[in-house]
Amino acid sequence: MKPGKTVLLAAGIASLIGAQAGAQANRGAETGVTLSGAWLQANALPLDRDAMQSGAVAVGLRGSGWATEIGWTRIARKLSTVEGGSLSIQRPIHWQSLVFLPAVNVLGGKAYRSVDSTGYDWTTTGGTTGHTPRYSYSEGGTFGGGVGVTVEVPLYRALALRGVASQWFFSGTPVEGDRARTVLGAGLSMLVGR
Repeated sequence: MKPGKTVLLAAGIASLIGAQAGAQANRGAETGVTLSGAWLQANALPLDRDAMQSGAVAVGLRGSGWATEIGWTRIARKLSTVEGGSLSIQRPIHWQSLVFLPAVNVLGGKAYRSVDSTGYDWTTTGGTTGHTPRYSYSEGGTFGGGVGVTVEVPLYRALALRGVASQWFFSGTPVEGDRARTVLGAGLSMLVGR
């Protein structure tokens, strides 16, 4: 899915949910401290390299009508990685047993990229052709922002399954020409204190 379509889809879902939320009975505000973690590699498989996949861990605070999470996020792709500290500002919307969390996200950290800059093509005397890659590496600071939506489904007491969809855009030289990252994944969250 193209980055622009993902942003429009997330914004459309958030608007639709917000409009319907007023007509639904609130199942009770869940306020307190949350712990969450998610695997975020679902839309970028296979990774095709020996590296840790995309993911996020966070501690959050939920109030009546607002939520925030601070944590660490990693977005890995075949030849690049962006990772660092992240902040998410959310608005919990309750619908039946589900909790929708439309969010605005920011990240500050590092970006890493590999480029096959000095690889060469070859041909054997038998006519077989191939390519031997030789990678150059770059890294630098990055700042990013994005929008997303998380949907939580209660599993047991304070434990919930979460689905995550977000669209990110990053600055920095290592991600020049490839600044957008669409992220889809799943994880768990737990309300640990009220």
